[in-house]
Amino acid sequence: MDSHSQTLREGTWPTVFAERWAGFGGTHGGLVAAGLHQAVTDLLGGTPGSLSAHFLEAVPPGPAEITVRELRGGRSASALAAIDGRATALVRHVHGPESPTTIRPGASPPASPLGPPSESPPPEPETLERFALPSALVAFGAHVDIRPLGASRPLAAGTDPAYTAWIRIDPRAPGIDHLDASSRRLILIDAMPPGLFAVWDRPAPVPTLELSVHFAPCRDDSPWHLVRHRTVWASADLCVDETTLHTRRGELAAQGRQLRRILPV
Repeated sequence: MDSHSQTLREGTWPTVFAERWAGFGGTHGGLVAAGLHQAVTDLLGGTPGSLSAHFLEAVPPGPAEITVRELRGGRSASALAAIDGRATALVRHVHGPESPTTIRPGASPPASPLGPPSESPPPEPETLERFALPSALVAFGAHVDIRPLGASRPLAAGTDPAYTAWIRIDPRAPGIDHLDASSRRLILIDAMPPGLFAVWDRPAPVPTLELSVHFAPCRDDSPWHLVRHRTVWASADLCVDETTLHTRRGELAAQGRQLRRILPV
């Protein structure tokens, strides 16, 4: 049957954003994106392909209603999810014989986080010191476990607006039990401080306006992921960050790009 002749689905998903997941002035954007994505997953099923989220205004903690409307069915399905005019996301899912762990014959294997073969594997995350995000600025930092690799640290007035780190969601984090592995990757993609923080010596609010993420076929073998995060350009009031997320054994899990606003302090 032609997908245009099918009855397109829609629905409403009630959710609650825990107060302890606050970010820059509202609920952490990664958690909002994860909630939108999970609602679409519940409606469409299939394998996650991509998400493009727009944060129109802060989403406050507490109860929220996510509306989902399927835009197209069939093999490459898409849906629009929204929260009361505050946030929207266009989500694409793939339906077909491929599984999330399958790579087409002839396609490139998942990228390794280790770089050239001459580079040594990174230290195991359990051997590294945990970095605590400032809770006064971003309360959600208590729910992510970040173990930096290399010398770059937020607010250290360095020279490179980038970080490399092991990262995971703290096992005790509240309000995420309903999220699947792919939706949780969205939290990790948006968990690192803006790359500009690595070259600043004092914090400023840098909220996300737009977040685009493409999911790679992989199997999460551990809650730990290796994240590479960088500010690729910045103006007086805007910046763009790019993030790459790998599984612990080296498979590419997701790639993200976000537009952020730099607010005066």
